[in-house]
Amino acid sequence: MSACAMLSYNNVTQAAWQCGIEKAASFGVKITSNTGTATKSGFTIAWNYNPGAQTLTLQCTDSPFFVPCSAINSQINNSVEQCLSQHQIVLTNMVA
Repeated sequence: MSACAMLSYNNVTQAAWQCGIEKAASFGVKITSNTGTATKSGFTIAWNYNPGAQTLTLQCTDSPFFVPCSAINSQINNSVEQCLSQHQIVLTNMVA
């Protein structure tokens, strides 16, 4: 399957990033750096956390054909938003 749309987040503090690392671990994905990719059960996820800018991008770059990107991105977004709200972080509009 082709890549899903990239998800971008801002105001991501180090504490929120650590929460995301722990959430990923609960899905069996080990994150050991601020930038990388990991594959688990046919899903490949790429991430880039920039601590200076407090931005995070996530993208599912490969997945089983029977799982739609809408479901994948919904799961990713729910997990990220849980971490952000847990740390009282409010997203602001990002301008490209």
